[in-house]
Amino acid sequence: MLSTARVSIPAPVEIRLKNAAEFCDNVNEYAREDLIGFKRPIAAAFALTAPLALALVYKSAGFVPMVFTAATICAIVGVGIYFIGKQEWPSIVSEFKTQSTAKRKAIADLRCGFGESSFLSNGRSPRFFEYDHGVIVLADAGDLKTLFFDISNDGSDQRWEMYQNGDLYRRVWRWIRLPVSREVVKFSSEGSKLAYSGKPAHIDSIDAWEAVNVSLGEPLDGAIIHRPFDELTESVERLI
Repeated sequence: MLSTARVSIPAPVEIRLKNAAEFCDNVNEYAREDLIGFKRPIAAAFALTAPLALALVYKSAGFVPMVFTAATICAIVGVGIYFIGKQEWPSIVSEFKTQSTAKRKAIADLRCGFGESSFLSNGRSPRFFEYDHGVIVLADAGDLKTLFFDISNDGSDQRWEMYQNGDLYRRVWRWIRLPVSREVVKFSSEGSKLAYSGKPAHIDSIDAWEAVNVSLGEPLDGAIIHRPFDELTESVERLI
């Protein structure tokens, strides 16, 4: 059965949210900090090699040639920033929008000031459906409801390693979810292991993934779907 209660946001998560909330609101300022701050790989490499080049020129030719070389480097940097900025602008804008969205969610989560702590005692083995970017997890939450997790395999989600190690077959799950962004920020499993439910099915195509997502109601990670577990798993199996 599933139970949920309000808890304080864990300190490490609160620090991360505060850092996200301090993100700048102006895309031009963000781009300027990104380029002038040499955050792009090519710019960072140039920033590291330029001082070495000046030092070599100064040692071998003296001060005046070094000044001339420095002026040349400044001109190259100016031109480089212009062309790199022009080429990288779409990705910079995309990153800015992503971080701006994260900022709004972080501010809202901080204003709420609490997290949702959930506890599930699994009476049955969960079902797993893998796809190219992770795995969908369905678990029986009781009262004709199903718990949904969407776990990414990009290394940012601790649950992926737990899934690979078989720890998601343990009887007790505990997790904390933020109230606005609905992000699962902490997860643990404990207790005895349940029976192995067999090799996970694989969602092979984008069309199949979209069909599954729509059939589930396009839930967010950690959502409760108000449909019975058996009905939902059978529906997903038919679609893939």
